[in-house]
Amino acid sequence: MIKVMEKNSVRLALIWIAIYVMLVNIGGIISEEIGIMDSATGVILVLFSLLLLKYLKKNKWIEKFGIRKITKADMQKTLFYLPLVVLALLQFVNGIKSPLSSVTLLTTCLLMIGVGFVEELIFRGFLLEAIWNKSGMNRAVVISGITFGFGHFINLFRGYGYVDLLTQILTASVIGIVLALLVAITKNIVPGILFHIVFNISGTLSNEVSGLQEIYTLLAILVICAGYLVYLVKTMKNDERQ
Repeated sequence: MIKVMEKNSVRLALIWIAIYVMLVNIGGIISEEIGIMDSATGVILVLFSLLLLKYLKKNKWIEKFGIRKITKADMQKTLFYLPLVVLALLQFVNGIKSPLSSVTLLTTCLLMIGVGFVEELIFRGFLLEAIWNKSGMNRAVVISGITFGFGHFINLFRGYGYVDLLTQILTASVIGIVLALLVAITKNIVPGILFHIVFNISGTLSNEVSGLQEIYTLLAILVICAGYLVYLVKTMKNDERQ
């Protein structure tokens, strides 16, 4: 199995992405039948997360794909992940939707825990590692980030408008590149998982914005990401000189 993984790593990463997309669609259909938004999708993705963990543990790949403790060195190299904290909390500036039922909170958190873990493992674990081994770190960071962004095209089938979808793809691509570079520096996907969960929860539970406010939010995200990318690239170059 390990030899197959190493030989066909990119193909296997794409297969995992396809399985993930299929499960999200199945969850959406079941949730619609139940009448509770995203309820089945959350359960399916959490179970899928446990299956992936078992898969990694069986092949002794837990640390290989970046699931490990966050160290002091990780924190120092990444500016203590403060830009990620700002991004995760930024959407709460618009206020929280009300009223929020306990069912909504539970299904949202369950879904985003599953999404955060699975997407980080697939895109910043399997895909990043596979491309890195074949084409080098720079291409791996950019390609995995952009692939992650365009993966959100699936939301077109969940009722997203074209403008909202394009905005989400752009935002996800830029954030995806940032998260991939963080993994390249620290070999750790756990901070990305935590950020992904909180960022998605804040985006789901916060009030929707439109017009100039939406543009300002997007610009703020892009500026923070651009500044963080500059810092991370400098950090990586300093590490290479040492």
